[in-house]
Amino acid sequence: MQAKTHITTTLALGLPLMSLTNELTLINVGVLAVGSLLPDIDHPSSYLGKRHKMVSGVTNKAFGHRGITHSLLGFILIGIIVKFIQKQYLTDRIEDIVFWLMLGYLLHLLEDSFSQRGVKWLYPFTKSGSSFGGKFAFYKTGQLSEYLVMGFMLCLLLMEVRLFWLGNLNRLLPGVVADILKTLILKVQDILNSY
Repeated sequence: MQAKTHITTTLALGLPLMSLTNELTLINVGVLAVGSLLPDIDHPSSYLGKRHKMVSGVTNKAFGHRGITHSLLGFILIGIIVKFIQKQYLTDRIEDIVFWLMLGYLLHLLEDSFSQRGVKWLYPFTKSGSSFGGKFAFYKTGQLSEYLVMGFMLCLLLMEVRLFWLGNLNRLLPGVVADILKTLILKVQDILNSY
């Protein structure tokens, strides 16, 4: 997926979750968007790769594209690094940014799982990618299938922005689902904030 599709898809999936916990702020939205781009730091021509050439080059040479940054191990390592940075250098008032950054990261991995190449979730223990889309529900980067995903997610995002503007974004998810997701988000945030 291209950066614009990752950002649009991640925001379309993440904004209702932020709204559930009353954490829909510009900072959290920005952090979620950055998280959606972070796994592609291993690709020198990616949005972040072009802006952080040294990090991108080293990561790409060491692990290749969709190596460690597109795995559960990479997700955990980045989470530890980001939590350390947050504890050492950021104020406690923005403690939940680690959660939203890592949610963006995780959504990126899930989005890439529907690509033809899939994601190596258990890298370095396995070198083969897993694709959730099977033979029919997958996309190819830069092809019509990706632009269809982008169009659908952009429509969904615009609908969510309109609902937010009207004060009804919380109504997007059914009551029981919303309650379960809100409880889960708050529990994970409590766990992250306890470290």
